[in-house]
Amino acid sequence: MPEEPAEEWTKFVIDITDAHGERFYKEVAREEVEAASARARAEAEAPIVILGPSSPAT
Repeated sequence: MPEEPAEEWTKFVIDITDAHGERFYKEVAREEVEAASARARAEAEAPIVILGPSSPAT
């Protein structure tokens, strides 16, 4: 288990190179992570609506 960081983080970096030398590099800001987490949390808490055969067409 990694130790807790000494400072608050502001971004993280994904840097992957595959066996063919193709590189994927992406910096992700903390704000992006927090916004995506909030969207996912809201979506998970939203009610699920199941329409049956007698439901009006939308």
